[in-house]
Amino acid sequence: MRFQAIPVLAAVLALPHAVFGEVKCYGTGSAPWGDYEGRSAAAHGIDDWCNDIAPSTFSGGQQVKQCLEVDYIIPNVMLRMKNGKSGDAVLDVDTCKKLLKDIVDTCDGGGADDDSDGWRPRADPGVGCD
Repeated sequence: MRFQAIPVLAAVLALPHAVFGEVKCYGTGSAPWGDYEGRSAAAHGIDDWCNDIAPSTFSGGQQVKQCLEVDYIIPNVMLRMKNGKSGDAVLDVDTCKKLLKDIVDTCDGGGADDDSDGWRPRADPGVGCD
């Protein structure tokens, strides 16, 4: 019985990666978030943006992006959320915030998560936006 529990435990521990994916940080050349206050300013911008765009239904491949002015060391944050699935998906506010804030918390200079279950968030600090 003990050996049957190990695969179940492994599957449970792997669930967060399967659902939320893995953040990949941008390499050299990207602007840094700066200190704690810079990351906090980005997180507050993410809260506002996610409250504006979610909950909502995204068609397959649909994306929403916006350049936010945060007026700190980093003057702007480019945010993107994309439905990576072929069919419709509903983005809820908490998922939006978690996926984008994971990038801010994990990466010094922005990044993306193209492994999450359907959602493809990106957050990029900088002077300008695309």
